[in-house]
Amino acid sequence: MDRKVSTAYLKVGMYISKLDRPWVQTPFLIQGFFIEDKAGINKLVEYCDYVYINVDMGEKADMYLDMLPSTSTPDVKVKQRLSTNRQAENILDTGKKSVNYVDTKTTIEELPEAKAAIDKALTSMAHIMEHDIRKGKLDMAKAKEAVEPIVSSVIRNSDAFLWLSKLQDHDSGSYERSVQNCALGIVFGRHIGLKKDELSTLAIGLLLMDVGMIKLPKEILTKTTPLTQEETAVMRKHVAFSVEILRASKDINEHIVNIALTHHERYDGSGYPNGLVGTQTPAFGRMAAIIDCYDSMISSTPFKQAIPEHKALQNIYNLSEKFFQKDLVEQFIQCMGVYPTGSLVELTSGAVGAVLSQNTEQKMKPKILMLLDQKKRPIKKQHVLDLSDQGKVKVPAFIAKSLDNNTYGVDIKQVRF
Repeated sequence: MDRKVSTAYLKVGMYISKLDRPWVQTPFLIQGFFIEDKAGINKLVEYCDYVYINVDMGEKADMYLDMLPSTSTPDVKVKQRLSTNRQAENILDTGKKSVNYVDTKTTIEELPEAKAAIDKALTSMAHIMEHDIRKGKLDMAKAKEAVEPIVSSVIRNSDAFLWLSKLQDHDSGSYERSVQNCALGIVFGRHIGLKKDELSTLAIGLLLMDVGMIKLPKEILTKTTPLTQEETAVMRKHVAFSVEILRASKDINEHIVNIALTHHERYDGSGYPNGLVGTQTPAFGRMAAIIDCYDSMISSTPFKQAIPEHKALQNIYNLSEKFFQKDLVEQFIQCMGVYPTGSLVELTSGAVGAVLSQNTEQKMKPKILMLLDQKKRPIKKQHVLDLSDQGKVKVPAFIAKSLDNNTYGVDIKQVRF
């Protein structure tokens, strides 16, 4: 019996009976063959998005595309084929956190350690991509060592990372985006109350979910104009390549593999590679989809200008129940804050500052690093204003509006304590 399978699910030992295109359009000489090695999988991934396997003659798949429903109602059996994180699902179902984290350091106190953790992760990621994977191996221990300092830093204070993220250029073509996604995932996981070991799993998955990009043609990765339809199809193959690289790693956690496999799926079934609907995508994959999309919006490319965080959050909100699960979107916005850390804001007094840290109890009243006075003149001696605790001030200040970076000549990237 033939069954339709995404090339992301191929295994050695499967019998390929049909392709998603005519055999003459491919280099395969025999119409029907066993996959004998990883090279055979790579070749199929290169030419096909899906194939048909004969389950009576060879190995079976973990998921069959011909079993996915065409309606928006999730099929429990299909959902169970991809392992999901039960802790995360339980938190989303019940609203009860596994851990209630409390900051043990202020944002300013944590900044040096957060910066060191991110720098270490960038160095580790460069080594993993340029050395390990090019040699055909991925040491998961190295990946875990890379994320642990960030996990520990975010647990102590999550705003320090978000502030540092604002100070850095988001280059979509660098390993920095992988580290940004990783750390942002930890911030999100901390917010919903995941335990530390689950934070680490989520972080590693986000760090490595795009490792398959290394197998794509360089001319596509470095292109300075929008991709054509054909080039987009090639770009999408990075998912299958990532899954292949991760599954070849020793003692791989299936949740990590599934983050790579599903972070481009969409809640309404319009994503790829498998068109999963609703909670057929595991919890970590649904979280990764939001994070990846958000970071893409606030990152620049040669043909796309980054948008401010508050506008990106509005876009994410507008896509809830279409691309993303509404409950998760609401949690993500609560996590980031109405005025995200690092945002430039103008107060009702006319003064201007940058959001330094969130107030978990009063989201509209964060701590502000004051930069300009009421007449828009630079403040010589910087100070922090806690909007939730303004003492005996006669006329308390509130945030009047968000500002784009460089408004009134203030560049957040140039702010130093």
